[in-house]
Amino acid sequence: MKRYAHMLIALFDMLLGTALMAAAFGLIIIPQGFASGGVTGFSKIIVLAVPIPLSAMVLAVNLALLAVGLLFVGKQFVAKTVAVSLLFPAMLEFFMRYPLTSIGQDPMLCSVAAGALLGVGAGLILRSGASSGGFDVFAVILNKKFDVPVATVLNLCDAAVIVMQALGQPLVQTLYGLLVIFISAAIVNRVITLGANQSQIAIYSDHHDEIRSALLGEADVGMTSYLAETGFQQKQTKVIVSIVPYRKITAIKHIIMDIDPTAFVVVDDIHSVLGKGYTLDKHFDPPALE
Repeated sequence: MKRYAHMLIALFDMLLGTALMAAAFGLIIIPQGFASGGVTGFSKIIVLAVPIPLSAMVLAVNLALLAVGLLFVGKQFVAKTVAVSLLFPAMLEFFMRYPLTSIGQDPMLCSVAAGALLGVGAGLILRSGASSGGFDVFAVILNKKFDVPVATVLNLCDAAVIVMQALGQPLVQTLYGLLVIFISAAIVNRVITLGANQSQIAIYSDHHDEIRSALLGEADVGMTSYLAETGFQQKQTKVIVSIVPYRKITAIKHIIMDIDPTAFVVVDDIHSVLGKGYTLDKHFDPPALE
């Protein structure tokens, strides 16, 4: 049952993400004339010479790239990208009919709004396990054949498309387009890890047994202890490590300080946590292997 629920959530994320990306381009980026990367930006350049609708050109380029992906990468990669590659042009055509004229006089606000929509949309698509297609195909092929980093290929493709657009439009539109890209890049990772962020707290104290008992009884957190040795005195001690929600950090610090005011406590941000007590119920028992 949980498997089907995860599949439905992934499908919803993919559809919503595609709609948000299409909205960013159709409502704001294209009407404002901002420079843009990816297949949409590349298609904007082509339609200057070929008089066909932008959405049709995006579809044609995506289909050509999917064919290349099928030839060099395989069916599994294409299956994960075909839905977004086909849905995006249709949604783009719809949103281009209703540009946001209400904020059109403020290009800075437009770039922030477009970057937010684009970042959330791309993050949702990636979180669903799908891909937005486009130049991802080239990136995957070069990575597979020549071990070139995927991010490097994508950045070079986007840079080339941006430069080509910059040659034929005012500099300010290119700069606003770059701002959109930077904002969306900052948001993507946040969306991918949404709901998974936790804190890791490491406690170094001679009163580790008291602290362990207090945290288990008062804070209801799981933990792991491991042996360590102090650097100066070379004394054997235990370190308590626990992954906890942000909201519990303050209470845990108070518990520790009440027991040992000299305890050494380190708190780090954790962007993804999997396993029992986090993505699985703490009472979950996996089936026995035969």
